[in-house]
Amino acid sequence: MEILNRTGLAGAAVAGLREEILEGRLVQGQRLSEVNLSSSLGVSRAPIREALFHLEQEGLVVSLPYKGASVVTLSPQDFLELSTLRTSLEKLAWARALERRTQADVRAMKVIIDEMRHAVENGHQEKLVRLDLDFHEHVFLVADHSRLHAAWQAIKWQVALYLLTRRIQVDDYHSIIVPEHTELLELLSSGEAEALDATIDLHIRSAYERLSTRQVNSSVITTSTPAPSSPSNTGG
Repeated sequence: MEILNRTGLAGAAVAGLREEILEGRLVQGQRLSEVNLSSSLGVSRAPIREALFHLEQEGLVVSLPYKGASVVTLSPQDFLELSTLRTSLEKLAWARALERRTQADVRAMKVIIDEMRHAVENGHQEKLVRLDLDFHEHVFLVADHSRLHAAWQAIKWQVALYLLTRRIQVDDYHSIIVPEHTELLELLSSGEAEALDATIDLHIRSAYERLSTRQVNSSVITTSTPAPSSPSNTGG
């Protein structure tokens, strides 16, 4: 981790720790020691404590009595709830964005896709989750619906953790992220409402199904066969 500047320490700690989680360097279930984080970031424990509280409000960190803070571990039920709720929110967001998008919005979203492509081509897969989130965040902003955006804000960091799990456990994420988001943007740009609605549903549902299948297969392997000498990197 980079040592933080002395200004805006808590905010910088929030941003730094969030990126550590979303890029997979702090993994689900990992304990977050205030002492260790204070040392690695070069700040006192007070801004670390404040940052951990903020990340707990975002749903990325959980704090338990006598155990301290740790990165949230998402369960299969969490994945189902996030997927179904996200589908409902995104369908409304994309429908409203379809009526309100400008060429500037389309260009801004294309820039994000270009960044995705650059990350894939240069092996920076740890950047993909944040870019994926940025792309969908832009849609909620274009939708211009404050309560809808607030509902998205309430789940978006856990959606990011969901996407991270999907990126790590299912190895096709890097190969489909650019074409899938390009298709969504083309439908938004051309104004094809019905096709866009169906594609959004497929985009989110297929990601959930891939992850669920992978987890079921992994569970069967874990409970029925000895652990291999080296972990497999194949997707489900």
